[in-house]
Amino acid sequence: MRYASGVLFELNKANKMNKVNKKRLIWFGFIIVIVIAVIVSDSSLLTNAERIRGGFTETAFKRNENNSGPVIRLYAVKVDSPLVADFEGYGNSMPHTEHGTTKIFYFDAAKGSPDKISLETPYYDTSKYEAISIFQKNAVGKVSEK
Repeated sequence: MRYASGVLFELNKANKMNKVNKKRLIWFGFIIVIVIAVIVSDSSLLTNAERIRGGFTETAFKRNENNSGPVIRLYAVKVDSPLVADFEGYGNSMPHTEHGTTKIFYFDAAKGSPDKISLETPYYDTSKYEAISIFQKNAVGKVSEK
């Protein structure tokens, strides 16, 4: 009898442990589902350049090779519909480094845009191309448009 009650006690203890492990597994699964839901919803909030009105197409890009100082990014972008284009929305969707500058030159697609851009001013051939707008985000995140 003593042996049987000891076995029953062990079985009861094992059954309680299984219930505890089952609860832990359920909570762990619940947390994983929440994390995945947050990642998916956060990634869907990112703006896609194709969704921004105006028909933007990047034609040239240049980045300085300085990895120890401020990062400078220059873009030449042609715009299909400049009258309805969201220049600031497109500019804010582009990569920006905390201690750097991002500068985007917008060109009317009907008049053409440069296919090469330089880090030196003038950044492109100003005799051939004229920017319709310039977006700049500086090191502290301040946005300016011309």
